Amino acid sequence: LHLHHFSIAGMANASRKRPLEEGGMSEEIERMVANQIEASLSGRNKYIILAHPSMDHIKKNLMELDPLSYTEVKVDWREFESGMPNIFIEEVHKLLPAHVLLLLNMRRKEILLDQLSLLYAIPRYGCRSLTVLLPFFPTGTMERVDREGEVATASTLSRMISAVPMTPGGPARFLIFDIHALQIRFYFQDSILPVLLSAMPLLLNLLKTRFSSEEVAVAFPDEGAKKRFGGFFEKEGYPVLFCSKVREGDKRVVRVAEGDPKGKHVFIVDDLCNTGGTVLACRSELEKRGASKVSVFVTHGVFPQGSWQKFEGAGFDKIFITDSIPETCQIFEERKSAQIFEVIKLAPALHTYLQGQVNSDARQAWRK
Repeated sequence: LHLHHFSIAGMANASRKRPLEEGGMSEEIERMVANQIEASLSGRNKYIILAHPSMDHIKKNLMELDPLSYTEVKVDWREFESGMPNIFIEEVHKLLPAHVLLLLNMRRKEILLDQLSLLYAIPRYGCRSLTVLLPFFPTGTMERVDREGEVATASTLSRMISAVPMTPGGPARFLIFDIHALQIRFYFQDSILPVLLSAMPLLLNLLKTRFSSEEVAVAFPDEGAKKRFGGFFEKEGYPVLFCSKVREGDKRVVRVAEGDPKGKHVFIVDDLCNTGGTVLACRSELEKRGASKVSVFVTHGVFPQGSWQKFEGAGFDKIFITDSIPETCQIFEERKSAQIFEVIKLAPALHTYLQGQVNSDARQAWRK
């Protein structure tokens, strides 16, 4: 009975295979099958990458890190004569069975509609799953209303992003580094999954490698930043300080509220830097209190209206930012004189997460 059962099953399988064997597989199907087999055997998670042109640097970095895990599908970002988006996905058939990684940059509202159009379209082309890298959430500092009439644009952008269609594999994942306020995660609808990552392990790696011979302390420009990240560095044995604004007469000035910077190389740490006024005031106060050197690490170097120029000649040893904001990175690349600034790549941390080897430090930096 068992032999009979297997022989019939074998004949059925053979009959199903015969048309393919006789007619032959197309090259595209053969390549698709080979890729799936290779991915299963290697343990890699394979992604088709699509990227806004401003995010090509991260796309390139990922493909250089692991060429077998990432395959590019190009997008033609054209416009009609009216100025409205006219977007075309080349080789769109490759999306059908694939895990898709979409790299977006919503720093400027002028390119927002183009990227939302592509974001909404990709799931409708049948991708297996969709992961979106939005390293910088640009409206994160406007997450609440303090007086009637204000508009919380963090909620607005969250609702726009949440409109992305579901994929066969479930909701799209949105990877965001060091979002300004944790409560923003609750602005997103249940149709997507926000994944909050941190770049603080990248700073920790710097401290343990390039600055291991120095006496280092970590300072935060306000108590809120200390609450978010302070425990992460305290756990690693680094002294933690924080500054605060206090009123002295008619002025509000920055003072060291906790910790002693004397004789230490102090790193001022925060999630982002806009005009930099508070960071500059912190540097001045830390120097007065005896810090031997002062450097800066911020995940997102926003620096609107050229405010980064305030930092040149201001006495900082080094200023580290990540490549989360392409516009800032382009400025530093074009201006070789801005040697005080150094850009740290997010791609290695992103690759680690995408391959399922989740760096728990990157997830836990918020929770220490």
